[in-house]
Amino acid sequence: MLKAISIFKRHVSLTLLMLAMGCGGGSEGGGLRNSKTVEGAADHLVEAFDGSSVQLKKHARSASESMRKGKYRAALISIQEIKLSGEVAHFEEGAAVRDSLVNLEEELIYGMENGDPNAAKTYELLKRVNRN
Repeated sequence: MLKAISIFKRHVSLTLLMLAMGCGGGSEGGGLRNSKTVEGAADHLVEAFDGSSVQLKKHARSASESMRKGKYRAALISIQEIKLSGEVAHFEEGAAVRDSLVNLEEELIYGMENGDPNAAKTYELLKRVNRN
């Protein structure tokens, strides 16, 4: 039993070390970028899709602009268009979509906590979209 615990601890330590080394938080070293604000996620989305098709660029710009203006339903719809396009071909693009959805969800939760009924409706939409 003690040997199993020791192996488990070693495995966990190694995993944590690998995560710490591999996730640079969007630094110049090429780690996964995690924006701290919705504006940062909006920038990330536009940057990630800069070299993509015209349609994906359009949706990324639309989502970014909507996020900046607090139009979260429109942002969610544009992000869904990107996801459903089947054209997300690069890791950075997928990471930007994920980053945007995480920040969007956080903003919606803040809005709901402050009694915003539109935030609650959009959050319900986000949950339905994530189930499918």
